[in-house]
Amino acid sequence: MAQETQTMLQDGSGPYYKRLAGYLMDEIKEGRYAIGASLPTEKELCDSFGVSRHTTREALRQLENKGLITRRQGSGSTVVATSPPVRYEQNIQTIEDMLHHGKATRLHVLSSKEVEPDANQFASQVTHLGKTPCIWVRSIRYPRNDVRPLALVDVYVAVRTKMQARKLLDEETAAQEIVNTVDVRKIDRIEQAFNAVNVADAEAKLLHVKAGDAAFQIVRHYYDAAGRLLVVAHSLYHGSLFTYASTLRRS
Repeated sequence: MAQETQTMLQDGSGPYYKRLAGYLMDEIKEGRYAIGASLPTEKELCDSFGVSRHTTREALRQLENKGLITRRQGSGSTVVATSPPVRYEQNIQTIEDMLHHGKATRLHVLSSKEVEPDANQFASQVTHLGKTPCIWVRSIRYPRNDVRPLALVDVYVAVRTKMQARKLLDEETAAQEIVNTVDVRKIDRIEQAFNAVNVADAEAKLLHVKAGDAAFQIVRHYYDAAGRLLVVAHSLYHGSLFTYASTLRRS
């Protein structure tokens, strides 16, 4: 096997580090190294391919720059994506576009609980404007085929039935119940506000960024046709992975 891989590099063109990087990218794409798997160590790659430590490090740097692996001192290289990830672009023109966004990503619920009105401004808005108890569901949103967190999502739901409360408080059914609550047939308008914020330490750990890094903050209020507040959603998007796009036309 070692002889075959060495011959492969020798028969290729371009710098050795690019040939090695290309080979490893193909291996990742074809599934030999799945997301979460570790690549061979630098020494193992050197021995297998008959290349220098410098060549190996540069090849791994290429994979890291493309967003395929993460590297940590003493922990080696871990696969985080099977193809070079691109910035996630959210292009929203209608309420239908907004609600379709959830289908283009995956949501992992971290926790769910009923909160008091004074928990924060969003719980207060739901309790006083919605005139109902408030359940807070915290989740991480991920792009498809990528293990890096795209956004930290806190959803505050105005709870109107015991069945709705049970489903929201169950981490297995909370995400689907949120989808049901903001069904396009129930929503009349969505008010939204955008700004940049610096991420606090606790949120930074969940987003896999450094405390103080910039994040894209979106706050959305969902109302039904009767003007009742149904949901407040507060999202912190990973600044380097997310783009929000819109189109403006003359009325």
